[in-house]
Amino acid sequence: MRLILLFSLIIFSDVALAQKTSNETSPFSNLSQCIVPTPRIDSQSLPQVTLDNAQQIHVSADHAKMNFPSLASYRGNVNFRLGETYIRADRATYSELDDLFEASGNLHYQDQALTLTSESLRTSLNGENTELLNNKYWFNGTLIHGKAESFKVSQGRYLTLTDAKFTTCPDPKPDWALHADEILIDSEEAWATIRRATFKIFDVPVFYFPYLTLPISDKRSSGFLYPNIGSSTKNGVDVSIPFYWNIAPEYDLTLTPRIMSKRGSQLQTEFRYLAGQQQGLLNFDYLHQDSSFNDKSRYFLHWNHVGQISENWRIATDITHVSDDNYLNDIGTKLANKNDNQLVKNVELAYYQKDWWLNIKLQDIQVLGAPKTPYKLLPQISFHSYQNNISPYLEADLFSELSVFASDDYKNDSAVRLHIEPTLRMPINFSAGSLQGEFKLMHTMYQQSDANEQNKSISRTLPQLRITGNVNFEREVKFFGEGLLQTLEPQIQYLYVPYKDQSEINLYDTALLRDDYAGLFRARGFSGLDRILDANQLTIGMTTRIKDMHNKESLKLSIGQTYYFKQSQLTLDSNNTTQDAMQRFNSSALAGEIDFNVNNQWHFSQALQLDDNHTKINQSKLTVDYRISDSKLVQFSHRFIKVINNSKINQLGLKMVWPIDEKWTVVGNFYRDLNLNRTIDRFIGLQYESCCWAIQFKAYRELRTQYQVDSIMSALVQNEFDSGFSLSFQIRGLGATKKSKASEMLSDGLFSYRRPYYLKN
Repeated sequence: MRLILLFSLIIFSDVALAQKTSNETSPFSNLSQCIVPTPRIDSQSLPQVTLDNAQQIHVSADHAKMNFPSLASYRGNVNFRLGETYIRADRATYSELDDLFEASGNLHYQDQALTLTSESLRTSLNGENTELLNNKYWFNGTLIHGKAESFKVSQGRYLTLTDAKFTTCPDPKPDWALHADEILIDSEEAWATIRRATFKIFDVPVFYFPYLTLPISDKRSSGFLYPNIGSSTKNGVDVSIPFYWNIAPEYDLTLTPRIMSKRGSQLQTEFRYLAGQQQGLLNFDYLHQDSSFNDKSRYFLHWNHVGQISENWRIATDITHVSDDNYLNDIGTKLANKNDNQLVKNVELAYYQKDWWLNIKLQDIQVLGAPKTPYKLLPQISFHSYQNNISPYLEADLFSELSVFASDDYKNDSAVRLHIEPTLRMPINFSAGSLQGEFKLMHTMYQQSDANEQNKSISRTLPQLRITGNVNFEREVKFFGEGLLQTLEPQIQYLYVPYKDQSEINLYDTALLRDDYAGLFRARGFSGLDRILDANQLTIGMTTRIKDMHNKESLKLSIGQTYYFKQSQLTLDSNNTTQDAMQRFNSSALAGEIDFNVNNQWHFSQALQLDDNHTKINQSKLTVDYRISDSKLVQFSHRFIKVINNSKINQLGLKMVWPIDEKWTVVGNFYRDLNLNRTIDRFIGLQYESCCWAIQFKAYRELRTQYQVDSIMSALVQNEFDSGFSLSFQIRGLGATKKSKASEMLSDGLFSYRRPYYLKN
């Protein structure tokens, strides 16, 4: 009667070559035709009885014979019930003396997890020893089913199946099946040992396993994952076979040997750990001798870690490094995009309190294709004390930062920067808006040492006055008879910073920030602290939103512009060369943004900047999304930038994932450079997914970027195209159970799919 406790642990509950993650959803949930006919007994046809407790047994039969005191025989429509467990047979006997239960003739067994038909059943009621002959089985709620000549259970944990077969295909003639002479299962250790097994596809033997071990539960288990096979013009035939090693509950390691016919053999490693409040991911990929790279070794390193040391202390690392500038373009990795050209190495230690925090950071940046490396932070210590109330209408902040810069290019090129920034703020809040006055005193001290070993001490003190205000108006409106809520949110900012010559200060971590609508209301025009932009300007902006009565936003429209009372005199470089991006007129570019959810499927997004005369477009980014679900979407995009790094961007893009039917899905992207009149990225992916197996095919042709670096300049060579394809497959129920998502292929290619922020399903 305890058969359910045993069968719920056997191999057919989740067969896998290797299970890397747990709690996966069913891989067959989106295939309505994946139904295995199961001979379940309708509970209404069973004897309707009331049992005093879950361990009470109910027996009914056409005929019963009791040989007092220890033997009971039943014949004709024999029904046993123990809780949710039912057994139906033609004949059955129970010997209390031997503690033995036997049943035969049209034997049917079912519980919440398992349905089984058999020729005969012989078991001790304590569940220690059981034997069934000529069995067919089905696992309820899954596609797993099969047959075996015999099931034998010993010691309550060891199960032996002889002449066994299992599959997940619903058809009478399955696409695939595994036939084994013998399967030995240790239910406590959750492992199965299979001997003399043949794997058949369409009833054709394709592989023979003299000996095979498999996990039998949804726990993480060691073993081989499915291989990936591909080819490209730059790598040749490309084959990788991952092996997953479940080291411990808190640690695992994936080793992936990869063979590229034009380059050689590579080993990819991925180590994951979770220990208390610490978790992280460590990747190291190594290619010993790249035959297409003068037989040099090449590698990729990535380490990401987040952790809590104590209640207030936090630690984080984000480190990525490659052996050479062209590694990502040539070999690639799933952890970085092919067109990434800045790889960051950050190590941070932070301490948090209610109204202040302290942060210590080490940073280095690997810029691909650059003849000169950026400065390192060794270290940067930041302190911020905020919202210190002096009175009900006055509060104070204090921000300070000590940064130590060092350069790899010149040994003596270094600097120490100390920045102190006290702030007085007067916030006035009311029900429909706010008004805030803010005064800062920004004092910065430098101790610079250049490549010529000349030391220089520089100090700079600048005040900043900033006044911001916003109001939120609301009204109820009706569109097409539907009641909606419209907001009108004017916003204003006045900013004043006097001019100070800063040409003697080198640039260590400073770059010009790009303008957009949100950038109009920034207090600074540069990242970093080496340049503080002088300003005497007024910024006016307006946002309107339309929401339904459940606060779901369907439209957001923003427009704004900055008006200069005085043009900026600041220059970006130390040679007092005026940058085109810093030339100021009477006003800034007119910046606008719109996000429009037409309905649950259609979404329109546009960010636009017009020049100060409102006649020419400086920048534009447009996306139109048609999205029904993650597996059914189309995105059209256009990007235009008038001037960026002395060049121009004018690109048209299309991305889509669309199911052809329940089994076939097509994914594609297309990007074209309208300036050069050429296609820079083409990708197509096809996925076939059935109850039994799934296959993905990908093909691409994309512009290949190669960096060439010399002592004077770095050049980008973009006149070569790379093309290739890849193939991956899964046998459902034999290997990882994670469902293949066609939409995940949208991240392939040069440009990843980006879902609009305001998009609602």
